[in-house]
Amino acid sequence: MQQNNRLYIIDQMRGIAVLLMAIFHFCYDLSLFNFIEFSLKGGFFSWFRYLILTLFFIPVGASLALAHSAKIQWHKFIYRQGKLLVAALIISVSSYFMYPTSWVWFGVLHFIFIASLLSLPLVNKPSLAGLFGLSIFLLFLLTPWFNLSFLYQALHEPLHLPHGTIDLTRLIPWLGMVYIGIFIGHKRALRRKRLPLGSINTLIHWLGRNSLIVYLVHQLPLYAIAWLLNAWLH
Repeated sequence: MQQNNRLYIIDQMRGIAVLLMAIFHFCYDLSLFNFIEFSLKGGFFSWFRYLILTLFFIPVGASLALAHSAKIQWHKFIYRQGKLLVAALIISVSSYFMYPTSWVWFGVLHFIFIASLLSLPLVNKPSLAGLFGLSIFLLFLLTPWFNLSFLYQALHEPLHLPHGTIDLTRLIPWLGMVYIGIFIGHKRALRRKRLPLGSINTLIHWLGRNSLIVYLVHQLPLYAIAWLLNAWLH
């Protein structure tokens, strides 16, 4: 398989995820000032979040497959993991000061860091990755125990974790989506595919190629806009 860790359509998917994430977080910011109702206990915003996570995690698996399917490029992988770890720590520390009772201790970036480690054995086994991915989702949906909730509960007291968090990205079932992404990343037909995004394509593609830095900085201006709206209207 040709070594190319970027596909245009994968960057497009990631860019769409970033844009939708910004909308999602802006809605959350608006809810802090009582402009809208926002709940993740079922309903629109729960499904909206599922869509965003799907669009994030399929590219994670596909990119791993493209970069490491022939041979694991350890230098590249360790460098990427280092960036993810630093970024995840930034999210945890900043959220601790902003939301001390609900800070992020295992969010999207923390998940991607762990999921990438767990995906390495499957990056050159697309059929097995696809099978594992589907199996994880089926077991999650069909059994009451395959969700690792017991592990999260057990960690709360010894690690002094908050009982609520503004972002918890569960390893199960979302690891399955990364594995499905590995399967998709091996499909040669993807090399010729592009989503017909029209006039916003340049923006979406740029967001996809710069998703990590946008992820880290997007919330500050969005929160500022919500704060200014509240100050202006009240």
